[in-house]
Amino acid sequence: MNPEERHIFSVLVENRFGVLARVAGLFSGRGFNIDSLNVAETHDKSISQITLVTHGDAQIIEQIYHHLNRLIDVIEVTDLSTAGTMLSASLCLSRLLPMILKNAPRFYKLRKSSVGGL
Repeated sequence: MNPEERHIFSVLVENRFGVLARVAGLFSGRGFNIDSLNVAETHDKSISQITLVTHGDAQIIEQIYHHLNRLIDVIEVTDLSTAGTMLSASLCLSRLLPMILKNAPRFYKLRKSSVGGL
C-alpha cells in the first residue's frame, strides 16, 4: 500500500452562494477528509480562493484533483505540494514575513530576532 501524503490544494472558484458547500460535499460524499480549510475573496470580488489541506495516497489525491476540476464553479485547481510550487510558496513567505513583522505591534518587533534565518 502506498504511504499517505499531505497535499495542499489552491482552488479558484466563482464567488457564488453554495460553492463552498459543493466543495465540502465532494469530500464528505466520497469519504475524503479535509484537514484544514481557508476561504477568501481575491482582488476580483467575483472570484474566491479556497486553500485546503488533505491527505491520501497518490490515487486518492489524483481523484480529489479530478473531482475538484469537474465542479462547475471551479476555475482552476493547483496542487501546491509539488516541488516547484512549494518553492514559490516558501519564497512568497520569505517576502511576506518582513512585512508582517514591520506592521506588528512593538512587542512582536522585539521578538523578531527569535524567528531565525528568514
